[in-house]
Amino acid sequence: MRIGIDARKMRDYGIGTYIRGLMAGLSECRGDEEYVIFGPENARPAVLPDGFRYHAVEAPHYSIRELFVMGRAIARADLDVFHAPHYVVPFTPCPTVVTIHDLIHLHVRHRNPLAALYARTMLWRAVRRSRRVITVSETVKREIEAAFPGAAVTVTPNGVGAPFRPSLRTSPGPSYFLYVGNDKPHKNVERTVEEFGLLRGEKPKVSLLLVGAPFERFHATPGVIAPGFLETDELAALYRHAVALVQPSREEGFGLPALEAMASGTAVITSTHPALVEVTGDAALHVDVESAGALAAAMRELMDDSTRRDALAQRGMERAKEFTWKRCAELTRQVYLAARA
Repeated sequence: MRIGIDARKMRDYGIGTYIRGLMAGLSECRGDEEYVIFGPENARPAVLPDGFRYHAVEAPHYSIRELFVMGRAIARADLDVFHAPHYVVPFTPCPTVVTIHDLIHLHVRHRNPLAALYARTMLWRAVRRSRRVITVSETVKREIEAAFPGAAVTVTPNGVGAPFRPSLRTSPGPSYFLYVGNDKPHKNVERTVEEFGLLRGEKPKVSLLLVGAPFERFHATPGVIAPGFLETDELAALYRHAVALVQPSREEGFGLPALEAMASGTAVITSTHPALVEVTGDAALHVDVESAGALAAAMRELMDDSTRRDALAQRGMERAKEFTWKRCAELTRQVYLAARA
């Protein structure tokens, strides 16, 4: 059985983490199947696991052209099953599995009306043209089933990799909060910075690190540090020594930063969005982020109460053990087998 995986976004946050983790998990649990990894030439790995081969393909993301380019690449690879790890499904008769991480594109307001039309069209195509739909949380599964009745949806929760692990704190005490992600409206970064400003008025030595996007609009904000995109090892070190991760999203499909923080032994503050509550359980402070002052109060509580902070961190480490890329891959592999049948 030959399975193709579109890995062109393997260097991204979010979907990239998913692709890299899934491939690592599949290398641990594969049977006699062969995997064909599609990606750009400049991302070709120096070494691939046994049973994996790399097929270089150049195609612009989120374009009509990529549907044809990827379709031709799939035909040349002579696949039995193709996996699209996000909602763009190429033109191909090959049995297809698609991962839909969330339906946020259906809910948010886009500056460009064409972007909204593109997202709706591609999500509809993804569900209708795929034999199986994968998603990463029960929350999103319910949303997909409501939006697309009859969809065959399987949940394969994300995992967390080895770099994210706890360590003994060697500093006198943490003095910064950490945000990890992009700067899209549903991520609620503006509210995070505003609430941090309230806290910094009382505690002028505390900082807020915004990691991921450039965040140029906050460069002049006192106490805010925006280092941009960081490599995994650098990010893991920041998790380990933060007061807490702050993930105040209005909507999420899963919440990988929250899981990475828990695995790193770091307390977590999130919104009350169902997917974030599903992933973090009782191992996070869940805050009504639309209530003025609530996020600042949560940050203040974890700065002032080390016992509370450590208890959350301990629960987070235990909960994070439930989420592994091997488990994600085992569940995904079963979907591949079902899609071929």
